[in-house]
Formats: sequence, C-alpha cells, structure tokens
Amino acid sequence: MNLHLMAPLGNTGYGYVSMNILQQLSVDNNIGLTIIGGPSAESEEQARIVNHALTSSYLIPDDSPCLKIWHQFDLLNRVGKGKYYALPFFEVDSFNQKELYHLNFPDELIVSCEWAKNIIQKNGIDKNVHVVPMGVDTKVFDHTKNQTTNKYVFCTIGKWEKRKAHDTIIHCFNNAFDNNDDVELWLVTSNPFLSKEEESEWLKLVENSKLKSKIKVFPRQPNHESIAKIISYTNCGIYISRGEGWNMELLEFMAMNKPVIASNYSAHTEYCTKDNSYLVDMNEVEPAMDGKWFFGESNWGKIGQNQIDQTIEYMRYCYQNKVDSNENGLNTAKQLSWKNTCDMLVGCMT
Repeated sequence: MNLHLMAPLGNTGYGYVSMNILQQLSVDNNIGLTIIGGPSAESEEQARIVNHALTSSYLIPDDSPCLKIWHQFDLLNRVGKGKYYALPFFEVDSFNQKELYHLNFPDELIVSCEWAKNIIQKNGIDKNVHVVPMGVDTKVFDHTKNQTTNKYVFCTIGKWEKRKAHDTIIHCFNNAFDNNDDVELWLVTSNPFLSKEEESEWLKLVENSKLKSKIKVFPRQPNHESIAKIISYTNCGIYISRGEGWNMELLEFMAMNKPVIASNYSAHTEYCTKDNSYLVDMNEVEPAMDGKWFFGESNWGKIGQNQIDQTIEYMRYCYQNKVDSNENGLNTAKQLSWKNTCDMLVGCMT
C-alpha cells in the first residue's frame, strides 16, 4: 500500500502512537511521512525508519490515501489528492463549532474505541467512522522483567492534569491507608505546558498529604524503556481518569501483568472489563472544567463520593490481599498489538 502519513513523532501521546504506527506500517507498505512538529526518535532504528519515510515522500503517488494522526482542532490541511482519513483523540463528549468544522473536513474518520465513535455520531458528524484500537509494545513492556519489592506500590503515569484525577488519587491514598501500612504511591508525572507556579500547586497536594513520606513523584522519563522499568517495580496501576482518548499507560500496566483500578468511563472501556480491571463506576458526567484546557463547554466523567469510596475499597483490597498479577489483563494486552492496529488501519483505507 502507498500512504501519505501526517503525524507528530515523540515519546508521549500523539507522538508515541504515531511512531509505533509508522514503524509497523513501514514493514509492508510504502510510507511518505510529513512530520507535524520536529523529528524525534528513541533509537537508531526509529531514526532510520523516520528518515526513509521522509525522503520517500515524493515517491508516493498523489492519489494515494492520506492518514493524519492529529487533534480535532487542526484537520484542514492534508497531503496529496487521494482519500483523506483523520485519526484524532479526544476526552470529552461534545465539540465546539471549530472542532465540528475540522472533523467534517476529512473524507472518513478513524477513532480508537466505540465510546469515541458514539460521540462523533451524537454530535451529528455525518462521516464514515472506523474503530481501530491502539496497541502496546510487549517487547518493551515485558512482564517477564518484573521485579520483587518489599512494599506494595500503587502507581499512575501521566501529566499533571485534573482530567487524570491526580487530586483524587492522592486523596484516596491518604484515606485508604495510615503510616503503619507498608504501602507507597508513585506519581510518574510532569507537564511541560504548566508554569512553575501551576506545577507547584500540584506538588502542594503531595507536600500537604498526611502520608507524604509514602508518596514519590518521578520526573518525566526519557523513553519508554524507563517507564517500563518503573512499572516493573510497582504492584498496581491506578487510573480513575475523568476522560481519556485511549490511555496507553493503563494498557502498559496490563501488558506487564499488573492489576489495575480504572474508571468505567471513556476510551479505555474498549479494553477494560470487570474481568481484567477493578472498575470504578462512573454513571454521571459533569462540565469539564480545569481553567487550563477545559472551560465547561463539554462534559467528562463525574467523580463524587461514591467513586472515592469505591476506589478506596479497591486500594485496600489489593493491598490487604497482595494482588500483584493480572492474567486476564495480560491476555488483553497480547491481543492489542501495534501489528493488529496497523492491519486494521490498512483494511480501512483499502
């Protein structure tokens, strides 16, 4: 297949998804790459694939399909004259007029989950919508490399953001345990879009915690091998997010055979079930508002006292019973490979 790919490249979010898709598509397809932003690679092999795709762009016929992996605010430009597919990720349940205009511009849309497809359709976007789940690299997130630890460690990975419920996770940890419990909470988090003052406000939640000696904050990691190493030393992932576009880190915990506590809402419901996750019921929504990226124009999942109580109960259960494996989650992760993702993408566009 000949394909024009427009995408950012990096080690978080859109960039990480795009890099994995580029690597896998390049195995059996001719890819011409237009990078959104600057080039980025974690290895010499990635750099080779990126350079080859960049220098091959002029060899891809104009009438080949174009796949753009980017957010719904910027979908009006594309490469070539072939059919135009857009793959956006979003975390809330409605769109403003600008987003609707951009989402209606591509010929067809691709999303990661049924939750996102339903939102597209409920917002009146009259496009063919394909559901293509994303993947996980089990060579990097390898459960056979897990380590034995003395403490029971809960962990969440993701940038400081109200949407990701770091505030609630810290609150639940403080109320689930006391100083006599042999337990820790690891927060692998940073946010390059925050000012020092804004990041300081998040860090105060840790500093003011009654269990602050049991909470560790890790800086942004240089690559996904480093993230996998941190996960290998933990016991349980906790992701009670108010909204997600896919939630890669949650799936990475599953790939490493770790139990997970997760909100039963948004994109990760595509692969989180009662059989592979401790699901926190989230039956209501509320205006999405954090004063930074969301201003109440759409909704996300509501975290109330019931969700807090249920999270605390799950945390105590996992700690008291030393739950440290997740065979069903591991099997789920094995089915969600980047090869399967790209096979489905090719199927959508041919």
